[in-house]
Amino acid sequence: MTVFEEGRGPNVRVLRQVQRRLAPTELEALGKTRPGMTEAQRDEAGLVYRDGWTRHNVGQRLGVADQTIRRVLVERAVTIRPGGRRKVVAVA
Repeated sequence: MTVFEEGRGPNVRVLRQVQRRLAPTELEALGKTRPGMTEAQRDEAGLVYRDGWTRHNVGQRLGVADQTIRRVLVERAVTIRPGGRRKVVAVA
């Protein structure tokens, strides 16, 4: 640690930390931390979404993010419904 004196009092300047590159094995360990969806989960996601579930609800059920569900649905060529709140239709 280096201390510099100036008119306002002592000023402490901490030297920067030395940076080092990670080894390939260390990089590998930092990779994918969550397991991917199984084929059965992908099938289920498509089925329940087609039944009217939201991407958010499907993701909660399967324990994955909404964007993961969206990616799976796009891969499966499922038509993505527009987002936002649904309009309430009065039945007369």
